[in-house]
Amino acid sequence: MEEDQQNQNKNEKPRYYATDFNEIKENLSDEEKLLFERYKEMLSGIIPADDAPSPKDLLNHLKNISQKTMKLMAGGKLDIQVTCPKCGKRHCFIKVDNGLTHCWSCNWSGYLEEMKSLLGKGSGKVNGNYYANAQKKQQDEHKAKDYVPMLPDDFHEIDAETRSWLYPIYPFKTQEEQQQFIDHFHPANLLSRHPKARPLITATELASLQSMVQRYIQAMKLSPDIIVQEGVMCAWMKQNADDPKSEDPKGVEMVPAIAYCNYLDGKIINVKFRSVQQNPITGEWSKLFCQVSPTKPCAPYGIDSINLLRPDAQSIRQLIITEGEKDRLTLMTCGFPYVLSIANGASTNIEESHEAFDEWIQQAGEIIICGDTDRPGRRLVKLLIEQYQTRAKVTTLPQGKKDISEVYEAFGSQEVKRIIAEAQGISDADIYDLSEHKEDILDIMMGNYDRGYEVGMGELTDGIFHPTSEGGLIILTGRPNSGKTDFLNCLMAHLMYHNQKRVAFFSFEKPIKGKHVREIARIALGVRNTEDMDGAESPEEARQENRRVLDFLSEHMVDFDTKTRLPDSNYIIGMMEAMMNRKKQKIDYLVIDPYVFINMTEGGSRATETEKVRLMLTKLQAWSRTRHIWTVVVAHPRIQYKDGHEAFPPLDIYSVAGSAQWANLADFLLTVNRISKPEEGKMFTIVEMLKVRDQEFCHPGKVYYVRQPCGRYDERESENDCIAEAMQGKVLAKDDEPWKGMENVKC
Repeated sequence: MEEDQQNQNKNEKPRYYATDFNEIKENLSDEEKLLFERYKEMLSGIIPADDAPSPKDLLNHLKNISQKTMKLMAGGKLDIQVTCPKCGKRHCFIKVDNGLTHCWSCNWSGYLEEMKSLLGKGSGKVNGNYYANAQKKQQDEHKAKDYVPMLPDDFHEIDAETRSWLYPIYPFKTQEEQQQFIDHFHPANLLSRHPKARPLITATELASLQSMVQRYIQAMKLSPDIIVQEGVMCAWMKQNADDPKSEDPKGVEMVPAIAYCNYLDGKIINVKFRSVQQNPITGEWSKLFCQVSPTKPCAPYGIDSINLLRPDAQSIRQLIITEGEKDRLTLMTCGFPYVLSIANGASTNIEESHEAFDEWIQQAGEIIICGDTDRPGRRLVKLLIEQYQTRAKVTTLPQGKKDISEVYEAFGSQEVKRIIAEAQGISDADIYDLSEHKEDILDIMMGNYDRGYEVGMGELTDGIFHPTSEGGLIILTGRPNSGKTDFLNCLMAHLMYHNQKRVAFFSFEKPIKGKHVREIARIALGVRNTEDMDGAESPEEARQENRRVLDFLSEHMVDFDTKTRLPDSNYIIGMMEAMMNRKKQKIDYLVIDPYVFINMTEGGSRATETEKVRLMLTKLQAWSRTRHIWTVVVAHPRIQYKDGHEAFPPLDIYSVAGSAQWANLADFLLTVNRISKPEEGKMFTIVEMLKVRDQEFCHPGKVYYVRQPCGRYDERESENDCIAEAMQGKVLAKDDEPWKGMENVKC
């Protein structure tokens, strides 16, 4: 242990400069590189300090150069990512402001020598957990600031100006009721309390405003009793009539609006205004909104209904969360008392808004998410599911209906009640209830279940790869130019021809799709080229033979062309679903070759590469098992650096670059290794299965293959068999025969 530490210390440089990191060095001018070298020579005593600028001046100059260069590279970020000078992995980060470095791979920490003065001390051990501690501190501070339960003093009532806009929607029943409103809600001295407060409008103006809002409520089929109960009001809403920067701006105008007042303990803590103007020709209602909220974060609409401090507070069996205020009132009209509406619609920061009221929301037995079906609505549903996870149930709306209010307007309250009652828990599908699957289990116990199928490449291949129709995740890796794609083409060709499987390719390294099809056709036909079919009597005969195999492949093969965008996992799954729906055909295998072309958006910008990989693979695996599809992902192995050059360690189960999650989540994990030593007679490929999740039908192991000129990989029992065959220069007849009878294959 002591000896290892000594060796480590011996190998560790005493000082590190910006020029020790190739990424930074490449961005320096020749003059700047020379300055760095000069300072290193001064410190090492190669040149006397008297013959060069003072170390202090030179150091300050180098510090400024380093910061300038790194800021340009960072592009506004706090740090830059570089290759570690100790372990050679690109998991090292440098803070732009002070030169502090940390490698997440080898856990080395240090600082740039020319910037050490910014650390306060010029020497001493650097905290290796600096980044982790800083991030945790930032998160803790943020949570302590924003994500704490709300207290009574945290709620603020709307100001006098906002109150002066509000009026009851329905006429006063008595003169006394009207006077009470004026005295208490809209007092006579309101103008003295706020200079922008509006005076009382006339009886005629109020009647006109009430009429317009009542017409909107009637059109939405909302209950007047619920409207009164929830304190919904009408108002004149401020709206910019024109661009104030224009030469002749009209300034601000007042438009009629419904005002969704959010109460807490009798106080209005925020108001959401929505215009109720209607197009006289189309009948459509205008969508102008504004919100006044002195309480931060803005409380969900209806928060008082789950107020723990209310004297009449009761246990809440079911809490429904909607996107809009109208949807909340619709559900209340249908008889659901506990409903919250998201504070700012689909743009709400759920984590911030709901964490503040977490204690209140937690009292609900179950949470039903009743979101909109448009894209922003679906995104909001996703965020709410992430927030409440297994507690959440999600509604499914009828085709063509955007929200629950449209369902209510079209079909009435009974349909709304059915939708809420049939809301599905996100984890329901993951519960395997034995009582619901007794017959299926008995079939398995009696040996009646899917026993898989042979690939068609031979018994040795079946020994390591014997798939069932269950579906899942297959990971294939290998060194560059080891024949990963070439072998995969052969494997898929066998599956298509011998098992009638349909295969979809996202082959990013095969931009010309016609050439990819030709490679598959050569394998099926057993020919070196498809131009003359290795000796066809005429071009017409060759073309006819090609047409025969193309007819077969057109029914068994799909190639996606992704020229317009860098696809993510959602795009790939969406394209697969759309294609299967269009062709009314099931796909059995999906090939993604290679994965580096996938834009990993999972987890957002803050997620690490490991987390992004885990989320992406989990999504692909879950979808594959649901659809009974085998998804094959080609991944590159980790690159190590030895003496400044790329080097590949022996392949093992954790060799895939980026994350150990590749091995953890794979149902099959195999490697392809091409041996090319013609002088020794070694011209063969080794395929090694490193992981088999279900080992009932096959097991981890290795198989040797001889590649034929047509692209077929034919299995052999040993390395010696491969060498002997190569030395004789023979190709076994059975390995060079075309797959006959393809014209008779029924697709």
